[in-house]
Amino acid sequence: MLHQTKGIVLNRVQYGETSLIVHVYTEKFGRQSYIVKGGRSKKSKSKSNLFRPFFLLDMEVYHREGKSIQSLKEVRLAETFNSLIFDVHKSSIALFLTEVLSKVLREEEANHELFVFLYNSIRYLDLTDESVELFHLYFLTKLTRFLGYYPQINWSAETPMFDMDNGRFVNELNSHGHCLGKEESEILNTLFNTSIDQFNLLQISIKQRRVVLRGLLNFYALQSQGFTSLKSLSVIEELFNGD
Repeated sequence: MLHQTKGIVLNRVQYGETSLIVHVYTEKFGRQSYIVKGGRSKKSKSKSNLFRPFFLLDMEVYHREGKSIQSLKEVRLAETFNSLIFDVHKSSIALFLTEVLSKVLREEEANHELFVFLYNSIRYLDLTDESVELFHLYFLTKLTRFLGYYPQINWSAETPMFDMDNGRFVNELNSHGHCLGKEESEILNTLFNTSIDQFNLLQISIKQRRVVLRGLLNFYALQSQGFTSLKSLSVIEELFNGD
């Protein structure tokens, strides 16, 4: 049956000599894989350019429940980007966050609230003229709410350290040592409580950004089975966290 749905491109891989398999988070069906026949041929170059990280699509798809690879009939851009593909910082964030999403989004069913969060976050990233050096930290904190492991936001002077195993703030290191230090834990608490129009006002040092990012990724790894190392992490750290 033919369906219309919006979609967010996560990644793509080569398939056969000229085709692509594209992984898309769709509004109607959750995460899906689509074959783009001839997508790597010279004649289809314009089509293959549609499947870049965080591209927002309007799609006509054939969908069969239980099928691992679905088929596309038509696809076009739902939004024309102003800066996402031209700004190296924004495009690097897109690459990094789509790698994270590819590891944590496994549900092949609709989640409207998650889709709206992703869609609006991408549009913000493209349209904002403000600094985006903390956007990935903000995004990762907010994403946890939709993944089922949003932490207990109980930071205080008595519970100043974030326990990554249990997703809450505690008063001392746990036996495994999976805790952020006090300064970075306070920053993390602030990020969890900051809105999208305020996070870029935070003053965070290069060292603190690196530690908070690593702490967040460790938290993801502890909460999400199969969350392995990220190839694009080094790019983000070089761009925003210093060498």
